[in-house]
Amino acid sequence: MSMRFAPRSFVAALLFAFAFVATPVVARAQTQTPAPGGPDEEEPMPPSIKRPPARSSAFDSSAPSLTLAGPPPKGPVADSFLPSLMGPIGLYRISTAEVGPVNHLRLALHGSYFSTTNFLVKGDSDARVDGSFSFGYTPHEYLEIFGAILTSSNRNRRNSAGETPARRDPELIKSFGDLVLGPKVSVPVSRGMLLGFELGFRFLSSISDLSVSPSSTSLWFGPVYTLDLRPLAHAPLRFHVNANYYLDNSGNLIDFSDPTISKFTREVASFAYDIAGSRLRFGLGMDVPLEQITAPVPLTLFGEYHAEIVTSSAIAAFANEPGDTHNRDQQWFTLGARARVFHGLTADAGVDVRLASFGFQYGTPLAPYNIRFGVSFPLDIDAFTRPTIITRTVERPSNSGPAAAPAALEEPVPGTVKSGRDGKPVGGVMVNVVNRPLGRVATDPDGRFQTPSLPPGPAVLEFTAPGFESQKVTANVQLGHTKKVDVVLTAKVLTGNVRGRVVDGQGHPLQASLRFSGADAFSAQADANGNFSAALPVGPYRVTAEMPQLPPKDVALEITDGHDSQLEIVMKAPNTDVTLTADGIAFKSPIKFKGANAKLDAKMQTALDGVVDILTDHPEIRVLRVEAYWDSSAGAKAKALTEGQAKAIKDYLVKKGIGDGRIEAVGLGAEHPLVPNIGPVNKAKNRRVEFHTSQ
Repeated sequence: MSMRFAPRSFVAALLFAFAFVATPVVARAQTQTPAPGGPDEEEPMPPSIKRPPARSSAFDSSAPSLTLAGPPPKGPVADSFLPSLMGPIGLYRISTAEVGPVNHLRLALHGSYFSTTNFLVKGDSDARVDGSFSFGYTPHEYLEIFGAILTSSNRNRRNSAGETPARRDPELIKSFGDLVLGPKVSVPVSRGMLLGFELGFRFLSSISDLSVSPSSTSLWFGPVYTLDLRPLAHAPLRFHVNANYYLDNSGNLIDFSDPTISKFTREVASFAYDIAGSRLRFGLGMDVPLEQITAPVPLTLFGEYHAEIVTSSAIAAFANEPGDTHNRDQQWFTLGARARVFHGLTADAGVDVRLASFGFQYGTPLAPYNIRFGVSFPLDIDAFTRPTIITRTVERPSNSGPAAAPAALEEPVPGTVKSGRDGKPVGGVMVNVVNRPLGRVATDPDGRFQTPSLPPGPAVLEFTAPGFESQKVTANVQLGHTKKVDVVLTAKVLTGNVRGRVVDGQGHPLQASLRFSGADAFSAQADANGNFSAALPVGPYRVTAEMPQLPPKDVALEITDGHDSQLEIVMKAPNTDVTLTADGIAFKSPIKFKGANAKLDAKMQTALDGVVDILTDHPEIRVLRVEAYWDSSAGAKAKALTEGQAKAIKDYLVKKGIGDGRIEAVGLGAEHPLVPNIGPVNKAKNRRVEFHTSQ
């Protein structure tokens, strides 16, 4: 094994470089006076990034402050609150002591990459790609709820010839679906200062099963602090401090007590699955928000320093590792930038640089670098419920002009139109003044209308609207005394017919009871021949057929005006071997073949018949993807073997009446093992068939 560590003096160099870049920008922010109507005012601000309603906070720049050159910058806007890699508002791995505006939602997608040699094992080459979807929501002015979904893929190539014990880790190791959830609370302690507390849980996905590993669940907790110099010194500069304890239970993912597992396999697997010990974590962050300076593309520069110290015991297997540094700590530095590129959409990029790494006794090496990139988007949910103010200019005639013409002796008739079914206003109703040219108007969305001016006397108004019976009302027009007309329209009842039959799996009629739920509620009974019919109001329905000793059967039905619908309901005893899940079809027992070939075991036909029933009962399933896998024992023949197995399943389903275009058969050989191909138990798990559905 080999490990390389950057000199600790590299910290000072990086800090100096960052200060060299940031200092001119800060000085510019202190001396430059933005012109009225500058970039911040000119940039159109959609609802997702408009400034939230003002409230007193540690960042309220309108409060009294020190007097320096130039006006103070404006306070933070909604789009300046963005999620970190794990979800809470922050930089990359530094959380800021902020929770964002109430009813504010934040979403982000991030990825990272590195590739190097002589990293875990001497002479190896290692590459890793990570991805994360993070989110945060602010339900209360002092509380943030955050989360993330994490994935990773690590490829380690090495010459394992002569490795003792033999190599047992696969070249490519993937980890999917680690879930992070937690809250963060924050309160202002003084002007420009915030103090918070963060608690996070990481639920690790199991290596040998399609579920979360409860015993591997890890958590962290600790305080966060932010100092903002914008309201204190009119300088676009902020500092952040994080300190927490990470209780890491990831070691429960794999049992390394097996003496046949080499230390090389252990190190590669630990790095790929991010297995480490419990540790204290410290972080210092600094960001330079240049939103008032770099518009129309607001830019933020940031840097982070991290240090972690392992508190768990040393790993005995690496006690005498040659060349090991025996470090309990690891350190790295991060430089990055964020730019709001379009209506709140923010792109970011950065790099992690290793300063020091754990010794093998206390964890896996830290990658020498990581390139990070991603996009974020903030959404102010309250903006969609705020009223839009429209200003209209009305020109009045000059007093010096000619005298206005005397008002005509006519008056309009105002009124409202509502539905007789639910009492709600009806918009778009045509209101026609009978026997008067150009006497037609339409109601507003709130149901209000006003006719053209009419002469005194009776006026007949006719109201027409789709889905309602037409109605006439007589209004009495009196100059200065015309009463408002309130009209209640009667909704039309549109009906259609349905005829059908209830049978069992062999086509025999059943006298089932039927319940129709939808626009109206209705019950019916199938006769001795299984026939039934009903006349129902137009709309969508769910038809439930019930029969003793058989499970109820639900069928969708759409009733259209003036059309007869045909419906056949097939009721069968439940097939307990097959169930429909959220993303596929699960089997009580795995699909088996006769030996290592592509011929189906006859006992599997019952299970596949259950698949036929599911596809028949769920036409919304557009494609069923059949994926066959094998273990590494078949070598180069695994691909052809699994292709034949998948095709055999497809041929059986098509023979049973499922359309050829709805089945996609794929043989993946020994790719994507669920667990390392070690031992007969693990190899049996990798020999499998998966059914995935898409709509």
